[in-house]
Amino acid sequence: MARSWVVLAVVAACTPAAPARPAAPASVLAALEARPDLSGVPLGRDHARATIVVVFASWCPHCHDELDVLAELRQAHPAMRVVGLNYEGHEDYDGRGSSDAVRHYVADHAPWLRVVPCDEACFAMIGRPTLIPTTFVYDQAGALVETFDRRERPQPTRDELVALLHRLGA
Repeated sequence: MARSWVVLAVVAACTPAAPARPAAPASVLAALEARPDLSGVPLGRDHARATIVVVFASWCPHCHDELDVLAELRQAHPAMRVVGLNYEGHEDYDGRGSSDAVRHYVADHAPWLRVVPCDEACFAMIGRPTLIPTTFVYDQAGALVETFDRRERPQPTRDELVALLHRLGA
């Protein structure tokens, strides 16, 4: 009686390598800094002692109030940077805004504000805040220090932000 043998050999060197994944950013802020603003220019790294990122929409009165406070603070705290994130889902909500509306609002009311359009990947990265404005404060190293998410707490007062900026040396 003859025996049959089947030998199966797997050679790792012959299998194709998995596609390389891009390295994860050190922080959400680092990922945002790689994204382009409304003009198509990458936001870029800044050496500010504090970066405040506010998710806003052009039609939102609470956002207008928050941006007014931030405009005032940036005059008194030049070591602070403010970045606006405009998520299309919030902007276009119920037909209230558009990319043109964002450009007009910023040009007329906040020409100092760098705005980064926020797509689905960006929105997921920042935690999908459902209420606007939502404000994130990062330190100089890019670490998240505070989140003012209206689902959990009110927007920061001017005094709260001033105290936080002093704590960060901005």
